[in-house]
Amino acid sequence: MNIKIKIISISLLISITSFSQNAKVSIDFTTQKYIGSESELKREKYFNIHSSFSNWGLASEADYLFDQLDIKFGRTFGGPAPFRKSKTEIPSPSVAKTNGANTVKHWKNAPLFNKYKTNDLIITDHPRSAFQLNTDYDKIAAYNVEYIKNAFPVMPKYYEVMNEPFVHAKDYVKTWAETGGVILEMSKLHKVVADKIHAEIPDIMVGGYSSAWPEVDRKDFDHWNTRMKLFMDTAGESMKFFATHLYDGRNVAGDFNYRSGSNSEAILDLIESYSYKKWGVVKPHLISEYGYTSKGLLGKPYSPELSGTCLTSYNNILMSLLDKPDRLLKSIPFIVGDGNWFYQDKKNNPDGHPYPWVILRKNKDGVKKFTDLKKFYELWKNVSGKRIDITSNNPDIQVNAFLKPEKAYVALNNLHDKEQSIALDFLNKSADHIKNITLRRLYTNTSGIPKLIYFTDLTVMKNIDLKPGETVILECDIDTIQFSNSIIENNSYSKTYLQKIEANKTISFDIDNVETAKKGRAFIKMGIGRAHELSKSPKITINGHIAKIPSNWAGYDQASRDQFFGVINIPIDIEHTSSGTNKIEVTFPDTGGHVSSVILNVERMSKN
Repeated sequence: MNIKIKIISISLLISITSFSQNAKVSIDFTTQKYIGSESELKREKYFNIHSSFSNWGLASEADYLFDQLDIKFGRTFGGPAPFRKSKTEIPSPSVAKTNGANTVKHWKNAPLFNKYKTNDLIITDHPRSAFQLNTDYDKIAAYNVEYIKNAFPVMPKYYEVMNEPFVHAKDYVKTWAETGGVILEMSKLHKVVADKIHAEIPDIMVGGYSSAWPEVDRKDFDHWNTRMKLFMDTAGESMKFFATHLYDGRNVAGDFNYRSGSNSEAILDLIESYSYKKWGVVKPHLISEYGYTSKGLLGKPYSPELSGTCLTSYNNILMSLLDKPDRLLKSIPFIVGDGNWFYQDKKNNPDGHPYPWVILRKNKDGVKKFTDLKKFYELWKNVSGKRIDITSNNPDIQVNAFLKPEKAYVALNNLHDKEQSIALDFLNKSADHIKNITLRRLYTNTSGIPKLIYFTDLTVMKNIDLKPGETVILECDIDTIQFSNSIIENNSYSKTYLQKIEANKTISFDIDNVETAKKGRAFIKMGIGRAHELSKSPKITINGHIAKIPSNWAGYDQASRDQFFGVINIPIDIEHTSSGTNKIEVTFPDTGGHVSSVILNVERMSKN
């Protein structure tokens, strides 16, 4: 297959401008950044495909996908599935052993196995194959353990007991009123299975619950209390991770909205805060699906416009997840292989169209062709190295940067629905090390078609315009650089969370285990869920010092949602933080809603 990437020389007009700026990005090649203990970009955490090395349909393009683009494998529906054949009988462990032995042949015979096998993989099952109500969970766990022991020539690292189980709770009862009991039983199964597997197969991590619909603030946080909190209370102690699916649009249930930006931050911060409250540690996330979805997409002709929308969502969410390497095990953009099974689905796809999220689709003549979703991986090709310090003064401009020998990669993403003009400030003479820049731009044109364009042979750039939803990567050829500074970022949590807001009533958060310094940066990450007309600007003090509340946050205004639920990142003077415990006080002028979480983010600067 011919691979064509559009290359444009510097002589053509590009949107690098000199007029007034409304955002500033500062980049420092000389300062290595750590988030927790993580600095090296681990591509297996981020640049995955929702498929496995057992996928025969990807074999013809393996060299391009897995060698040239360095795509990693992510997730497969290849779990034990004890109820695959019968919904009333749990097969015995001896049957599991036989079934596992048959499965292992499938893995070993796959054309990708020998070269691309990896343990960095998630296995899961559909709820209908993994769970039945009022059954013996110990017997299910015994089957699952024996199957997993025998089914995999390379033991997968992660096991989600079920995929998106709670949205299928109604499948097991007659009314929605009864689903609370099903959710509880599904949670109990997770615990029983996890305890058995962790005891007998220590190389695999079990977690859940693969939330399809994390609209946790719905009905005054009733959705949180009856789903993720219930799951964490019931099974969380046995979980090695908490799995969540983040989708712009509408995933299975819920309202149409954008999780990109402040909303997804608030969801994950709430999970982290409750984890800290219960166990004194933040158990890691596993984002086993993310992207864009909506009703009415299945069974339609391939749409480049839909791919363009998906690409924007992938990058919006990825840029946020790149900020969490210390508490993220793995993340997978929902891009699948060739989706060959979907062509046989006469109910949802009578005309034989490709699955909307495939990277390879069939033409009517059966010939395979790449979809525009490959542009996600082409944009991020070769991006690797140690994290370096980069900041944005506009929360709608997401930034990440990495450095390796002779290369630096600077990634900028525009969450805003309007063009943004950005000034680029290279600190500590970083620009002096740049010999050449290749600029990669991924955006949708006025017709909604995704475009990936490379500009080559650029010199130092001082300004750049980003189109709505555009992601750019500056690939810089550089001289050898030795780090002269380091900055270490840590998040610290309170045992207080999800507090009702009453007018003029102060809510106090004691933030534990803070490490601070005289030099660096600090932020209060405040998650709130409130009606749109209520204030988003409370009085906030840290250790008695008043903080100034910004009027902007990452992403859109959330006007399409029933209420605002998001994180507002509040910069504070690092000198106002203290080592050990810090007291943050929040006072709103009006009643309504909740403060869902308050986290203190401190970035300590030091000389190497």
